[in-house]
Amino acid sequence: MIDLNRLNTYIKGITVNPELTKVLISASRILTISPHPDDIEVIAGGYLSMMVDKGSVVKNVVVSDDRMSIGSMEYTPDEVMSIRRREELEAMGIIGVRDVEFLNYIDSEVPEPSLLRRDLIKVTRSFKPNLVLTVDPHLPYEAHPDHVNTGLAVMQAVLFHGIPRIVSEYRVESPPPMLALGATAKPNALVCIDDYMDRKMRALRAHRTQFSDELLNIIETLHSKLGEAAGCRYAEAFRVLRPSELHMNPLAGL
Repeated sequence: MIDLNRLNTYIKGITVNPELTKVLISASRILTISPHPDDIEVIAGGYLSMMVDKGSVVKNVVVSDDRMSIGSMEYTPDEVMSIRRREELEAMGIIGVRDVEFLNYIDSEVPEPSLLRRDLIKVTRSFKPNLVLTVDPHLPYEAHPDHVNTGLAVMQAVLFHGIPRIVSEYRVESPPPMLALGATAKPNALVCIDDYMDRKMRALRAHRTQFSDELLNIIETLHSKLGEAAGCRYAEAFRVLRPSELHMNPLAGL
């Protein structure tokens, strides 16, 4: 069960910047980078469904193979990887995202950002997004190394996107994108997803090995409370950051 007192405290602490919400809903090329299959659906399944319907081009990159995600030892690691890939493709298909790339790093062993960011700079420069979306590596008490390393590597890839001498074999042909972090303790943008909550939940249910009814109810409750804060039924929350806020900027956390 979700702790409603703590949830309400979280909701009351949200300060929304309408200009940053506009950044989200005006993005035309969106690159999502997910530590595991299902993370992006959890944090942004409704938002992405909406943006696909509006005509935005979306690419999803899944960093790890998620081989640790099914506890039953009746499956081999290769079988788990195959199951999770099928579930991810089905979920992304429900959202409307057809461009899905799997990096296949070993689940729970995603490398540190200095190693991972090369792959992410490559895909960012080739896709040329104006928005990159991932998980917040600075979520308090986040202990999963795949989430921490992926989030930090994405932030570094966005920071270094426009510096041609870094990973120089991939040319810089677009301006640095904006960055959005989900699963964040400090949202500054809320996106209403009333018309897309059903599609988000159907995408999550496609991950049959991962989500119980109880967990899905918790997710729905969270988005309902975020909706109250946004003045609608359901909303998703993000921390939106400009590239200039990713280095030596003491105001970035405010």
